[in-house]
Amino acid sequence: MSEPDVSIVIAAYNSAATIPRAVAGALAQDFDGTVEVVVVDDGSTDDTRVAAERAGARVVSQPNAGPAAARNRGFREARADVILFTDSDCVPHADWARLLTAGLDEDVHVVGGSYGIANPGRYLAELVHAEIRWRHSRLPDLVEFAGSFNLGARRAALEAVGGFDESFPAPSGEDNDLSYRLRDAGFAIRFVRDALVDHHHPEKLSRYLREQSRHGYWRMYLYAAHPGRMRGDGYAGPLDFATPPLAALSVAFLVAAPFVPTTVAYALFTFALVVALSEILAMQVARFTRSASALGLAPVATLRAYARGWGLVRGLLAGLARVRRGAR
Repeated sequence: MSEPDVSIVIAAYNSAATIPRAVAGALAQDFDGTVEVVVVDDGSTDDTRVAAERAGARVVSQPNAGPAAARNRGFREARADVILFTDSDCVPHADWARLLTAGLDEDVHVVGGSYGIANPGRYLAELVHAEIRWRHSRLPDLVEFAGSFNLGARRAALEAVGGFDESFPAPSGEDNDLSYRLRDAGFAIRFVRDALVDHHHPEKLSRYLREQSRHGYWRMYLYAAHPGRMRGDGYAGPLDFATPPLAALSVAFLVAAPFVPTTVAYALFTFALVVALSEILAMQVARFTRSASALGLAPVATLRAYARGWGLVRGLLAGLARVRRGAR
């Protein structure tokens, strides 16, 4: 059997409902070459394996170990030299593989693309998507970070840095970490903005905020490993890094108010800063989309700052606990 030109790796956990469309999209590529689709069933307890096999994927199963470990297993099981990654709830556009691989050359061994939206008409999903589109519109040709939902790399680049860091147990910054290590190893990352995968963006605010809190928690782990990236990576900038700590600080001032009444003023001031920065973000996105509905991002971004801030606090406390345990 000849080796495929491209291997598409999809990590999947309890994804029986979405994996058929993901595999079908991956197999329906308008690509001048051969494609294999490798689904890594990461210890699912539903019918993910059966659904993926019926859709036409080659399925590799493993005990649940998280998406980083699943992607590593996938690219090591894959047979092509060029590996493309997407997620189990994403549907690649037909020209995705062609556009993404066209970004590779003798100097660029890593590429990343952008999102389409799989659930238009849902207000929160459209707000999230609009913000992503705005952020991606500002990215240059060569970037510091590419998300694993839409990522391509030559096998040699992945092997040179040891793949994804498997100590990340959940979707929580493992793709940032991989990108930073690739850049530090000298590999350029090209952003191919027209290479798209449709994604089912969050529709429920409560679920979205829980996800953002988890991201905040693992950001402490990420930036302990890459402190230089706390200034931003092109996608996220200094203001994005300022709002979660400000949110956490406003809560701390409020908690201290019964003991030090003057901290109420500090709590109100830091809260006002978070709101103002969120409104600035919403206005920038509304200007980009030419839609006043994007102004609804302001309260969402404010709540997100508090969710991320709570995650940061939990991550900091967990990190300090690990340090104390290590010192014993």
